[in-house]
Amino acid sequence: MIIIGGLLNSSRKPVEEAFINRDEAYLTGLALEQEKAGCAYLDLNASTLIEREAEIISWAIPLLQQKISVPISIDSPNPATLEAGLRVHRGRALLNSLPGKTPEMDEILPLIRDYKPQVIVCCLDNHGLPETPEDTLRVAVKTLNRLFQETSLREEDVFLDPLVRPLAVFPEAGKLLLESLLLIRRELPGIKTVAGLSNISYGLPRRRVVNLTFLTNLIGHGLDAVIADPLHPDFQTSVIVSEYLNNRPGAREKFLAWARSTIPVQEE
Repeated sequence: MIIIGGLLNSSRKPVEEAFINRDEAYLTGLALEQEKAGCAYLDLNASTLIEREAEIISWAIPLLQQKISVPISIDSPNPATLEAGLRVHRGRALLNSLPGKTPEMDEILPLIRDYKPQVIVCCLDNHGLPETPEDTLRVAVKTLNRLFQETSLREEDVFLDPLVRPLAVFPEAGKLLLESLLLIRRELPGIKTVAGLSNISYGLPRRRVVNLTFLTNLIGHGLDAVIADPLHPDFQTSVIVSEYLNNRPGAREKFLAWARSTIPVQEE
């Protein structure tokens, strides 16, 4: 499982305040904690500060890259912000995200051609959110075809996001995503999938329980990467045990190493 740390997001009040106050110690400390927790990327989002978003992103990326070695996922719906981040990112960034909508796609594709980041492609087009797994696949194929035709990216450079919706608003959200993952895995076997975990529990009580339970289902349905809180004490446990249950490569060894390094509270 590829972990994308999701805590550097201005929707979280302490992070928003740290962006506003240019609190370098808080932001770099949070970044380092996520990297130490095993994240392969760190997602960076300042979209609640829309008037200053590009400025904050272009300031934060060089700051963070002084301390961390993993790439940053530049997370914004605004092409200007994406370009500001790509311009200052050292090495290859992850662009989050490319929708299948116009004119957004028309504006973002030239950035991908110029900067050659890895890309999260989200399954959203001019018709809105897909209503069925087949709709999700249709949007994915259409968007990927154009991406590959107009840039030098290959399948291994892409993560496909089928889009997690809030269960409180869409009771079919979990079922739709799980079935979409199975269909994508069958029809697009060379494409990695990614999901923003916390979206599923938005508006619900006991959000962390909902998130981690959903994560185990996602792993069982073949999800490759997740944007999540890697610092939750039960997060790594859920990943390790779920991967072992689903016989993922290397999961047995990882499980045994984890089990031997932890002190059992109570053996069942």
